[in-house]
Amino acid sequence: MNTNDREDVAEKASEFLIGVLERMGISADIEVREDADRIVLEVQTGDTEVVIGRRGVVVDALQHVVNKVVYKERAGRKEDGEKKGKPFVVDAGGYRDKQVEPLRGLAQRTAEKVLETQAVVALAPMSAHDRRIVHMAIAEIAGLTTRSEGEGDDRHILVLPASPSGAAPAPARGESSSESTDA
Repeated sequence: MNTNDREDVAEKASEFLIGVLERMGISADIEVREDADRIVLEVQTGDTEVVIGRRGVVVDALQHVVNKVVYKERAGRKEDGEKKGKPFVVDAGGYRDKQVEPLRGLAQRTAEKVLETQAVVALAPMSAHDRRIVHMAIAEIAGLTTRSEGEGDDRHILVLPASPSGAAPAPARGESSSESTDA
């Protein structure tokens, strides 16, 4: 995907998001920023709390809808097999950046627990964005693997000790963690 195509898709995403926010009664501007692995649509508004919602539920929903709208433009593949586009992240008031460190801390504490006990730990359900941060943080730690289980609002991460053969062990029934994404 060339730069012009990427800018067209980002413009379409931005215009769609502004339209949704207007229907919500929120006046906003969108700042588009391209990072190495994503395109961030930063919502600039006086109604930041409304855009974020309780525990980020509104900003997560906006992000989901934006990605669905632009999926076809960015989801195809070039002839060489390279992905055409990056996912869009909707943010407001720096909410996403403020969530990274607590999630990385949760990942670190969980990793230490799993390495110590060699038991599977199930984390509380969390958004796709938050799960991705935890998966990436734990991927940096030797001797562990992760996978997501469940559907919809119940989708959560299992943190597992890596088996010597490289295959992840099956989770123990009822295994759960008292850890929370509210850390």
